[in-house]
Amino acid sequence: MRTHWVECFLVTETSFSATTTPGSLALSGEIDAADHRALNDVIEKASDSFSQDLSIDLSDVTFLPSIIVGVLARATVMAEKNGSRLRLLAVEGTVPQRVLTVCKIGFETVGA
Repeated sequence: MRTHWVECFLVTETSFSATTTPGSLALSGEIDAADHRALNDVIEKASDSFSQDLSIDLSDVTFLPSIIVGVLARATVMAEKNGSRLRLLAVEGTVPQRVLTVCKIGFETVGA
C-alpha cells in the first residue's frame, strides 16, 4: 500500500499553517480569531465535508482563542452527525491541551 503525502498550506493570508495527509491534519502557529472561516474550510475539506474520520494534531499550535475552540467543537459535532469521527490531538502542557481541558472539549494526549 502506498501512502501519498499531500502538503497543503493555506492560500489565503492566515496566521497558521496546515499540513494534510489522508485522515490527518496538522496545524501549527497562532490561530487567531480572524482565521475561523479559513480553519473551518480546511477541516471541512480534509474531512470530505465532515464525512471521513480525521485526526487534527494541535501540537504545534501556539495560540487558540475561544472562537477557534468553537470551530473545533462544531467540526466534532458535524463529523458525528455524518457518521464519522474527528479526533483532536494535543501534547501535555501546550496551549491547546490547557485550553481544551478548561473548555472541557474532548481530546487525546500525544507525545511531544
